[in-house]
Amino acid sequence: MSDTLYVDVPLQPEDPREWKSQAQELRATETAQRGLPRGYKLPAAARPILTAAAKTDLRRSTLTAAGDAAMFIGAGVAAAVAHVVLPAPLAWAISLVAVVFLGRCGRALECMVHEASHRNWQRQGHWNDLLANVLAGFPTASQVGEYRRSHMVHHARLGSEDDPDIIRYEKFDLEAMTGLSGGQLAKGVVRRLPAYNWSWYTTIGTSPTTLALSGAWFAVVAGVTALLASPSVAIVAWLHFVVGLGLALPVIRMLGEAGEHRFIAGDTAFNATISNLGWAHRWIIHPHGDGHHSLHHLWSSVPHHQIRKMHLTLAKIDRDNFASMIQWRKKVLENVRTGLDA
Repeated sequence: MSDTLYVDVPLQPEDPREWKSQAQELRATETAQRGLPRGYKLPAAARPILTAAAKTDLRRSTLTAAGDAAMFIGAGVAAAVAHVVLPAPLAWAISLVAVVFLGRCGRALECMVHEASHRNWQRQGHWNDLLANVLAGFPTASQVGEYRRSHMVHHARLGSEDDPDIIRYEKFDLEAMTGLSGGQLAKGVVRRLPAYNWSWYTTIGTSPTTLALSGAWFAVVAGVTALLASPSVAIVAWLHFVVGLGLALPVIRMLGEAGEHRFIAGDTAFNATISNLGWAHRWIIHPHGDGHHSLHHLWSSVPHHQIRKMHLTLAKIDRDNFASMIQWRKKVLENVRTGLDA
């Protein structure tokens, strides 16, 4: 997979010029022939909206990821301190909540790595990858450059035999998780989990170097914690990090990934991609606008802090097409709804 395959495809006349170069357009034309057609045309009245929505904000993205990283570290340390100062039953209850919250924070950090893979922190320059790696990539055992290599193929060749996501969908039969009861869904998650988690890191290209940098990141966190609190608190906090990232995060990620596409029924990027818009999606499974997946596959260079606003605007001004035809869910992995009034 080439490092230069990073443009969103297929490019459209209404796309902001800052997304394009002649070389990018040539690659887009070539790769777009291998994936699903877009399946939606932006109304002329919405073109200024897209141009405005395409603006990146490095400060905002940096603060967002820094906040997630701070909450991640804070939750692990707080749970460790609870085992020092509180009765054991209460401390273990806090640990349980902390592990789930750590998984959610890890998911938010992964979403920010995903944003950086589209250069949605900063369109040009070196800060996009550098800051995203330090704040979001290393704590989740990933690097933006490695992630970008496979993820841009997913966008360029959506639904084709080259699409790494459809390969994972078929391998783990993720579409079969739609519409299951709570008990059936839990069994499905447990059955898939070990192999699924390993497959995630191989798909995003996590290398030994990345693992070493991730270990160094956690070593710094543990060292500072040991200095400010104690070595025992640092060790217990680290154990919480391991369980949160190794158990809670993969479950949340699997629920998120299983809800993003329906490759069997869809024949365009628009109807093969699902938006997940309920409260659990917004706050736990798909933080930072990741639930607006339909829009993301139409214009993935719209940053996380703009995509919900663009969704609401399109739903208002294009009721006959966007609002009436979008595929979406309100609840976790419920059967897909067609149209926002459904």
